[in-house]
Amino acid sequence: MAFWDKLRGNKKQSVCNLWIGSSPANMTAVDDPEGLGEYQLAIDRLLREESPSLIYLRSDDPEDLSVVRKALEYLAWTGGEIAVAEQIPEEEIAEMFGVSVAHYRAAVKDPDGPVVSFG
Repeated sequence: MAFWDKLRGNKKQSVCNLWIGSSPANMTAVDDPEGLGEYQLAIDRLLREESPSLIYLRSDDPEDLSVVRKALEYLAWTGGEIAVAEQIPEEEIAEMFGVSVAHYRAAVKDPDGPVVSFG
């Protein structure tokens, strides 16, 4: 079926399951549909090139947040970075990072503030 769609010129908009960036207005698509590791390289590249205070994550498909969760887990594992993923409850993100919701909210509000041990 996809073969005939290509011949006819029918193109479906592809869904990106991970966007990352230093702000919601500055997001880059990550081509890692299975969450096999490109998300790690993209996060490392973002940190190296932009050194953002916050890392924003989102998916085009709110029904499949699996790669967003993998990216959050990677950031929690590496430690020291603060991530915002509005499609995932703050309670879940705080739990991944091993902090209270209050500490998570304080870190997001003031990433360079007094919350020093995050993740």
